[in-house]
Amino acid sequence: MRTVFRVTAMAMLWLTCPKARAASPDTSSMPELALPQATPQAVVSTGPLFTYSATTASDYIFRGVSQTENRPAIFGAARVTDDQFYAGAGIENVDFHNGTAAEYDLSAGWTPVVSGFRFDFGVIRYGYLGEPAHTHIDTVEYKAAVSHDIGPVTLGGVVYYTADFFGSGHKGAYFAGRITYRLTRDLSASGALGRQTVSDGIGHTTWNTGLDYSFTKNIALDVRYYDTNAHRLGDTYGGHYVAAIKLSF
Repeated sequence: MRTVFRVTAMAMLWLTCPKARAASPDTSSMPELALPQATPQAVVSTGPLFTYSATTASDYIFRGVSQTENRPAIFGAARVTDDQFYAGAGIENVDFHNGTAAEYDLSAGWTPVVSGFRFDFGVIRYGYLGEPAHTHIDTVEYKAAVSHDIGPVTLGGVVYYTADFFGSGHKGAYFAGRITYRLTRDLSASGALGRQTVSDGIGHTTWNTGLDYSFTKNIALDVRYYDTNAHRLGDTYGGHYVAAIKLSF
């Protein structure tokens, strides 16, 4: 669930380079777009590294579901990385038809690399601005992710868990597998399949596929199709073609 800031902000989270080793992929926000990437070249750093991003997108899709009623979004974020540890914050617009204006995300984690496998163990807090009185959907999730390169292919998987799924009082878990194929140095094709489960028995399956092209190391375009098996729940669960421009600083 995220906001109209997503059009300007998603790019801030894409740059992180730990001390004297390859940067680990950022999967702390916008899970469908933060697909596992090939291991970047190592960048030597003598201390904390601060990075920023801005993304503009034609829709804000979270686990296959539009968070902006199928309208554009802007996302902005900042992140600090020191060796294998990171912390970040982001904000984006949302539209839930209840006055909620924006979502903010706070994250922190540890990204070790073991025998070519890149791990990401972290925690994310989703908070909301302008929630109606007596409405509390703020959520804390715990994340465990791994990715690995096999030639031009990157395989990855991630699990998110929360004891209170967006104010429902029920436990929730999201499982996803991802694959990225590097067609050229700048062009990649990727896809993901995920399942959101909630302890009250409600859940849905989601998938996406698309292309990501890097014009420069700071500017990238992602064009992607998202869908779910829960169209009966409304248009926000339907199929969506989404284009996103990411700027990194």
